[in-house]
Amino acid sequence: MRQMNLLRWISAFLGIICGFLSTHVFLIGWENVIFWGIAGVLLGLFVSEKKHILWCGGLYGFFLSISFLFTGFQGTSDKILAFIIFSLALSLVGVAGGITSVFIGNWLRKRFG
Repeated sequence: MRQMNLLRWISAFLGIICGFLSTHVFLIGWENVIFWGIAGVLLGLFVSEKKHILWCGGLYGFFLSISFLFTGFQGTSDKILAFIIFSLALSLVGVAGGITSVFIGNWLRKRFG
């Protein structure tokens, strides 16, 4: 139980770091998707149970999407409410992508590990 809580925190933190790095360091464009997928697959190598795949992948994808969108926001203050709503809706896509990439990593672990 304790290890699972730690893995959830790591998933959220990894999502935040990947989202931030994608807007500030070295990846601009479609290369982000490859970077995010690899990070999710690597995270999935450490997840053991199906319900943990959902939690870790969902947290990773949500925080990745939110941090990527908010660190890249360049709008004015009157546009922030619409941007928040847009970001929350788009984070659902991030959750699906996070769960998928963590699932693939978990599958690779079971298949070859």
